[in-house]
Amino acid sequence: MSSRNNNNNSVAFVKIVYSTVKINGKIELVPMEWYADGSVKKMER
Repeated sequence: MSSRNNNNNSVAFVKIVYSTVKINGKIELVPMEWYADGSVKKMER
């Protein structure tokens, strides 16, 4: 996973989206950061 802090050409943050993940038989929503270039990164808590 690449770090955005090292990128001089910072990409505009668009919004937070949620991805569903099944963990131990339970479905959980995982918050993700969606950027203008189409990339998605797991949100740091």
